[in-house]
Formats: sequence, C-alpha cells, structure tokens
Amino acid sequence: MTDTHLTNDEIVEETKSKYDKTKLYLYIAMSLSSWGDRMWSFAVGIYFISLNPTNLQGVAINGVVLNLAVILFGTAIGIWIDHNPRLPTLRKILLIQNCSVAFMAILVVIALYDQSKFSANWNIIIQGMLIGIGIIATLSSMASKISISKDWVVVLYGSDRQNLANTNATIRRIDLISNVLAPIATGAIMAFTFRWVSAVFIAGWNVISLGLEWFLYTKVYRTAENVLSHKISKTNSNQESSQVEEGVVTKLLSSIQGLGTYGSLSVCLPGLSLALLYMTVLSFDSVTRAYVIDQGLSEVVLGGLNGLGSVIGVIGTFMYPVFVKHNGLVRTGVIGFWSEFSMLLLCLSSLFVHGSTFAPYEILTGYSCHLNSTINPVSTTNFIPYYCLELNVSVLLLIIGITFNRFGLWVVDLTVNQLQQERVPEDIRGRIGGTQSALNQFFDMLRYILIIILPKMPEFGYHVCLSVLSVFTASLIYTIWSCSSSSQLVPPSTDIEMCETNAELSKTSQ
Repeated sequence: MTDTHLTNDEIVEETKSKYDKTKLYLYIAMSLSSWGDRMWSFAVGIYFISLNPTNLQGVAINGVVLNLAVILFGTAIGIWIDHNPRLPTLRKILLIQNCSVAFMAILVVIALYDQSKFSANWNIIIQGMLIGIGIIATLSSMASKISISKDWVVVLYGSDRQNLANTNATIRRIDLISNVLAPIATGAIMAFTFRWVSAVFIAGWNVISLGLEWFLYTKVYRTAENVLSHKISKTNSNQESSQVEEGVVTKLLSSIQGLGTYGSLSVCLPGLSLALLYMTVLSFDSVTRAYVIDQGLSEVVLGGLNGLGSVIGVIGTFMYPVFVKHNGLVRTGVIGFWSEFSMLLLCLSSLFVHGSTFAPYEILTGYSCHLNSTINPVSTTNFIPYYCLELNVSVLLLIIGITFNRFGLWVVDLTVNQLQQERVPEDIRGRIGGTQSALNQFFDMLRYILIIILPKMPEFGYHVCLSVLSVFTASLIYTIWSCSSSSQLVPPSTDIEMCETNAELSKTSQ
C-alpha cells in the first residue's frame, strides 16, 4: 500500500515537472491574447464616439448587445467546446477571434481616415457592422478563455492544487497587468498620432498575434499530447455531429438546460456568489468615473487611483497561493469575500459624510453638493458649491473603498475559478464555464438596467447601497456554503483521487 502510494507521488512529481515546461509557452500566448483584448476593449468606446460624437447611444447599444449574446449563447458555446477535440477547437477559436477584431479595426480605419467622405447614414451602417462582428469577437474571446482556463490548465496542472493555484494566479496577473499597460499604449498612440492609426496597430497586432498564439498553443499541445489528446465526452460522434448542426432555438434551449446542470453541482452557490459581484457600480467603470469627476475629482487623480487599484489586484494574485497553502481553498474564498465587503463599507459610509450627494443625507443636513443632472460619462466640468470642493470626504471614502476592494475581488475570482476547475467533471467543463459567463453578464446587464431606471446624480447613492447589498449577499451565500457538507466534497479525499486519476492517465498514455 505504501509502495503504491509512493509510486503515485513520484508519477505526480514527474508529470508536474514535465508539464511545467509548457507554462512559459502558455503565459506568452495568454499575454498576447490578453493584450489584444484589452487594447480593443479600451479603444472601441472611443471609436464609437468618433463615429457618433453627439451621444453615447452606439456605446450603450454595443454593451447591451454583447451582454445579451453571452447570456444567450455562452452555454451553447461551452457545450461545443466539450464535444470537440482540444487543439482543432482552439485553433478555430483563435482564427475567428483575431480575424474578427482585425476586420473591425480595418472598418474603423476606413471610417476615420477621412470622415468627410462618409455620410451620417454610412457611419450608422459601420457602427452596426462593428456591433455585429463584435458579437462574434466577444463570443470567440469567451470561448478561448473557457477552453484554456477551464480545461487545458486543469488537465496540465490539476494533479497538484498548489501548482494549479500558482498557475491561475499568474494567468490572472498577466490579465491585470495588460489591463493597465495596454490602454496606456493605445491611448498614447491616439494622443500622439490619429485614432485611425491606433486601429491600424490593433489590426496588425491581432494578425501577428494569431500566428504566434497558433504556434505556442500547438507547442503546448505537442509537449503534453498524451493527456491533452484524451478527452472524456458522454456523447458519441453521431450525437456530436448533430449538435453542431442544431439551430439557434435549440442552442438557446441548451442554455436553459445548462442552468439546470449548473444548479446540480456542488459549486453552484460559489458561482452564484461570484456572479453577484458583477451587479455593482463600485468599480472603475464609465458610470462611476463620470460620477466622481462630476463631484470634483480630477482625471489625473482618478487615473492614478485606477492604476493603484490594479496594483492592489496584482498583490492579491500574489497572496492567493499563500492563502491557499495555509488556509485551504474554501477558506481562502471566505477571506476574499469578506475582505472585499469590508472595503465597500467605506463606500457605504461615503453617503453619510461631508460632500455627499445622496438625497436622504441632503434632506437631513440641508447641504447640497450636486447639480440637477444625469450621469454623463463624457462630462468632465461642473460647478460645485465651494464647501464641497474644500475637502470632499464623501468622494475620498468612495474612491478609497473602490481602490482597495480589488484585493479581495481577485482573490474571490481565483478561488471560485479553481473550485470549478477541481469539481466540475471533464465532460461538462465547457458547458459550466459558458453558463458561468452568461450568469456574470446577466448581473452586469441588470446593473445597467438599474442605472437607466435611476440615472440622476443624487440617486447614485442608491446604486451604492444596492452594490454593497449585492456583495454582502454574495459573501453570506459563500460563507454558508463553506460551512455546509457540499464544501467538503473535495478536500481531502477527492483531491487525492483527482491527483491519482491524472497521474494514472499520464502513466497509461506514455
């Protein structure tokens, strides 16, 4: 018994050492992909404003349509990933994703190079094309993330929890760093040249990145082909073929069925808790940026705090493996959720201190620090009473809370992601990953709907209250789950079983 156990340990170590060599290729490929995604997500809103400078309608429609696309088709795409071989599937995704972004960038170049040649109607048509192709790009980007983070990473490094935690943290760190640096690079190109030049750069980046990512992921696959080529699926080849040919209605039904499958898993409640974090304005999004600037915070200070928030998020990715090692995976999630909530209490308290525009506070105190206006992300200049400009404690508390809650947020994100990696069966990883993405986008869209219902500056405080309530609910749900029997399904017995299964698979495939 002891000899067998030692033999399995040796196999795990040998497998871990072998597949760790693939990490460099994986990290470089994901850096290229993340950088391209972040450049486009930063630039696309500016391009829409350039095509229609009079209002934000194009930006709003684009955001809502892309959210709806993920909600409707996320699960179906996940099922498609489950039912097809890993490398050919990923190659198709990379081809569609990079080509669609490059084509949209080319459209922007054509439209912005000489705008005088195009009428208003042509600009509307181009915006419509950007939205349509953007759906394809968004879905393929989501598919790429599901394929790599929910499947490839688990197969390669899932035999050791700590190794998996380190890998997940590094991947998230790459994304956060790209989120800081890519917009700076894109903005610099726009500032020192022309906006259409930045579109040329983005198009070129995606074309070159396609070739490099194709090569790097192929290199990863060839190095670990003995495990990556083996894929468990409940359906036979005939069923898989028929599913590819299913119509849109059937795919939508599969999304509904995906919720049923999702709800039957032990990680359903942690996933729901993560999704609830998307229903918050307490982040550096366009709405919150517009609000704090309206309250007198300078763009320079806001940009600096945004960068600081990303740095704190990166620190969270460094601390995550440490928490997992010393506290276990489930308890790490508890730390992350309540850490985030504790920082958001500063945001809640900002509604009841000097400088607050929250209507109930103003009624009680008689002070008014707002204009009777609606939230407008492009407005940067407003006249505010002098006593609100002396030291706006309200805005200060709000922005500090938003900045420092990034630590807990990314610890939570990594925890729930790894829980799903470890506990979701291989044959439905894509389905569950797609359903989780759809759930996240549903709550994100719900946030925008609430903003449309309550758009005025004095009403922003209600969104803050709802955001804090949403995070508290998420923290409470996760904590209750962590104390239940469901949270104990993996540690320690199934962890050992998972390691032995992966090790045995590696042994028999050699």
